[in-house]
Amino acid sequence: MNRRDFLRTSAVVAATAIGCRSNRSHHPAPTSGPAEEGIGLSPEDSYAERNASKVPHLRVILKEVDDSPLDPERLKLIHARDLPNDPIPVPIDELKGEALVGLAKEPIQICVRLKVPDFGEVYCFADNDGKGYTRVGDVNFVVDAAVTRLARVKKVIAKNGWLGVPSDPELDKHLEAAAKPIPKEPGPARTAAAYEALSHGLHAGERFVLNLAKHRISRLAAPRKNFGFGILGAHPDRKGDYDKRINELFNFATVAWYSWREEKYAKTAQPVDYKRMDESIAWCKANHITPKNFGYLYMTRGATPAWLRPPEFSTETTAPAVDRFNSRWGFDELRALYKQIVHDTAVRYRGQVPYMEVMNEAHDKANLWRMTHPQVLEMARTVFQAARDGDPNLKRQMNHCCLWGEYAKSPNPGGERKWSPYRFVRDCLSNGVEYEVIGLQLYYPQFDIFEIDQMLNRFMDFKKPMHITEIACASKDTLDPQSMRPKTYAPGWHGPWTEATQADWLEAVYTIVYSKPEFEEIGWWDLDDTPGHFWQHGGLLNADMTPKEAFRRLRKLQEQWGVAKEMAKQ
Repeated sequence: MNRRDFLRTSAVVAATAIGCRSNRSHHPAPTSGPAEEGIGLSPEDSYAERNASKVPHLRVILKEVDDSPLDPERLKLIHARDLPNDPIPVPIDELKGEALVGLAKEPIQICVRLKVPDFGEVYCFADNDGKGYTRVGDVNFVVDAAVTRLARVKKVIAKNGWLGVPSDPELDKHLEAAAKPIPKEPGPARTAAAYEALSHGLHAGERFVLNLAKHRISRLAAPRKNFGFGILGAHPDRKGDYDKRINELFNFATVAWYSWREEKYAKTAQPVDYKRMDESIAWCKANHITPKNFGYLYMTRGATPAWLRPPEFSTETTAPAVDRFNSRWGFDELRALYKQIVHDTAVRYRGQVPYMEVMNEAHDKANLWRMTHPQVLEMARTVFQAARDGDPNLKRQMNHCCLWGEYAKSPNPGGERKWSPYRFVRDCLSNGVEYEVIGLQLYYPQFDIFEIDQMLNRFMDFKKPMHITEIACASKDTLDPQSMRPKTYAPGWHGPWTEATQADWLEAVYTIVYSKPEFEEIGWWDLDDTPGHFWQHGGLLNADMTPKEAFRRLRKLQEQWGVAKEMAKQ
């Protein structure tokens, strides 16, 4: 069972095997209840505070390409960000075709998802010529977004000009079209022209960062033979074509989690059962695949046995804003338990497993007990030190989802600003949380390739090796009742999702990541679309184990880069 299966089933039986990022259960998943703790697209589902009209604010005018009011569902996604690109909580009132966005104590930019003709549906930004918005006034979002995108692309081109990226006439055409003057008179002509300019700016940005990535790859002194092509892969119970497909492309695998035991074992020498993890790691070693395992502090309901969770509350209003510990397991008891498990896991696999994911999604996404920020940092210091004490050579990883942090458009219940992944890493490193590898997930393709590239570059500030720990996108443009997100629809990137679009997106992201020496590994999540997979239609194989185009495209990239595994004899 993988993590998402566990979120469905483990709430019932405390001793159920947790296979967080591991193999699937042979038991059918329940047909009712939420598929995961965050419904829908998860980071996008939070709402900003209201009553922007009562404070100094911007009036943001939002139109579709035909000059009609922006679709209300996408209007809900509007949020403010600071200039470094982290969400900042301000009040927002959604009206018909416009939004009132409260100003902050620092300059802000505006972000919302648009359907851009001849490109796709993606988040776009408006930042007032790079200065941010600080004064009350009106903002025609599409016009400002077109100007913002072109300026950002030109800035990146200028910054990288010294590298000698070959000229590209198609890029030049997009830049020229993106720079065409936009009519000043409000109305349909102005809106259409702004969308056209924005579309060309989006294409220009993607085209340049891909050109740059390919140029960097062409200048490598040698193929990156040690680069990790990862998968949720240690499945000793699957065998057959499943294992064969893993061995065709992948040299790095995320292994099965251990299983929690009953509470009576919690204060004994072994509060967890390592059987499944043992088998998973043994499979990796037998197949010459580098394994990554878990410590593991993942403070979410589904990853926590019932006896350890906080009390159930009838409504959010009856629950305390912070410190939701049960009577037997307070903060100190939790810290001691997780310290023991992380330490003992590191000791058990010392010399066998080079990487351990020690903590996951703790940046105000996974915080079951509603710990305060100082408490989360104390937990982090504890478990990362425990891992180091257990294995002096272990490469410890902190993992993060939702890189743009849209969930942080509202403050925490206690009123503090939520962490984005970036701000969380910054605060960890400045508060004595020591680890070797930053893990980043890329599940949400609502940002275009240019913005993905810029976000990945931003994490280079920390000067640590990085892994893309989990990544996927769809191969069909429909809901997927067999997935863990049966009611989720992720909009198309360059039009509706197809096998070809999935392969194109995979190729673009893998090319960017492989070209950056700061990144050591990239791991697609579910290999196939067997019922219980996470992202809708997100496997590289169909349920019958036949390859999709993306699987073949990845093989082609590996061959092109000179890092493909030798094909096993049939």
